[in-house]
Amino acid sequence: MNILIDPLLFLQHLREMSGGLFDTFFTSCSFYAETVSFIALIAIFYWCINKKMGEYLIISFCFSNIIMVFFKNLTCIYRPWILDSRVKPVKDAIPGATGYSFPSGHSANATTLFGGLALRGKISKAAIILCIVCIILIVFSRLYCEVHSIVDVSGGILLSIITLIIMNKIFNKLEENPNLDIIISVIGLILMGLLMVFTVTKSYPMDYNAAGKLIVNPETMIPGSFGIYGIITSLLISWPIERHFINFSHEGTTEAKIIRYICGLIGIGIISQIIIPVIGFETIGQNFAGTFILGLFIMLIYPAIIKYFQNRSKSV
Repeated sequence: MNILIDPLLFLQHLREMSGGLFDTFFTSCSFYAETVSFIALIAIFYWCINKKMGEYLIISFCFSNIIMVFFKNLTCIYRPWILDSRVKPVKDAIPGATGYSFPSGHSANATTLFGGLALRGKISKAAIILCIVCIILIVFSRLYCEVHSIVDVSGGILLSIITLIIMNKIFNKLEENPNLDIIISVIGLILMGLLMVFTVTKSYPMDYNAAGKLIVNPETMIPGSFGIYGIITSLLISWPIERHFINFSHEGTTEAKIIRYICGLIGIGIISQIIIPVIGFETIGQNFAGTFILGLFIMLIYPAIIKYFQNRSKSV
């Protein structure tokens, strides 16, 4: 049995039997683990529900993605449909399946968000079960859409769980040592810098398909990786600055929190749908700059705006 391909062929058979009835549903499940959507979900906790939980989820996201992208570019494992031409992925899922396959970034993000809530959120058993269901749906969607193998999604889940456990211990110590955030950020930024150097200096497979086209072109893959690097870098820089110099509160009335989140989402939408496309995606610098601005807005600029209005309301 080929553990990489056979399960996907089985799911493909079921998908064909159903006439693609569930294609849209599972493609939508994957959407919520994409970077911008994922960050928008975490922002609910960071801005409105539980700031400390939001910090834990965001920093866990940073470190799990550093490890995830390192292994992607280290192993250079191709997507399932490249490894075996019998695999026919869902077409709408292909645009979100760029670069190499192992480990699955969507699976890592889903586990970071919902696994982090289950581990540290002090939530009810029903909520924990709901978190597990969300992880299963997103992870299964990557298999159903045939853009990842079981090994890919298992790797994404495992690295995320390890990161969550380590970060949980670190954040417990953060309560006793508030300056530990600076050390964590510096370590993350050093790892990020090393990963950037590794990404641009290592050699990649130069395999061609039957049409004579590179299967994975490093000239397009490398700039794409820097999109992740930009947001991670800005989040790691912004985190200790916000904690020590801004220190906004997630508290407020329900109405205020709803307005706060809607305004924040509008900001995320403007940056991701207008500013980032204007900056462009062609070069390393463009990819890095666009997402750097997004991370800066989420972790530093918008919290400063929240703090400004909180101080203003107190003085009235």
